[in-house]
Amino acid sequence: MSTKTTFEDRLLAELRHEIGLREAAAPAVAFVARRALVTRGRLVLAAGACAAAGLAVVLVPGSPADAPAYAVEQHDDGSVTLTIEDMSLAPDDQHRLAERLRAQGIHVAIDEVPAGEQCAQPRGELLPSYFEGHSAGKPRSAEGGQGAPEGVTVLKGTFKTTLNPGDSLAFENTKESQGAKSGLRLASVYAVSGEIAACEPVRMEPHP
Repeated sequence: MSTKTTFEDRLLAELRHEIGLREAAAPAVAFVARRALVTRGRLVLAAGACAAAGLAVVLVPGSPADAPAYAVEQHDDGSVTLTIEDMSLAPDDQHRLAERLRAQGIHVAIDEVPAGEQCAQPRGELLPSYFEGHSAGKPRSAEGGQGAPEGVTVLKGTFKTTLNPGDSLAFENTKESQGAKSGLRLASVYAVSGEIAACEPVRMEPHP
């Protein structure tokens, strides 16, 4: 497994660093991705920067939408096309989706990663994926656990990929802020050809 730090790794490190500063600085700024057709590689969003790839990283609120939006389309050749319209899927919803995909012969890994860490990459050959990110708009009050905290604009997006039986889908969930008014987490999703390697949490190097 290569440990070489890539340009995309540095961008992701910058994103995590910026999120870590949210409790000390206000108001928070929006992280907005432009539309991107992704192929093989990694997608990292940092301060509005976007790199073509197959890994989508978004900042989502601690309280997900009431109705998770995703679709699983099965094809005659046994493959399935997965579309996740709401990247703020809570872990429970991720597990429900995992049950459906596993019934189609697809491996699913759902990992909880400590703040400031990520699963060591690569975990396999990334499959071609499509991701379109956008700002969720004006944040709602954090009172009652609804929406994002005041001053925080949340990035949401649509993720789409096609998997064959034996391929893998991965979710990485990182709780980036522990404050009662913060509760933000970093959600990553990507698809891998074949069975995915186990997650080995590693410390994300700070962006210089």
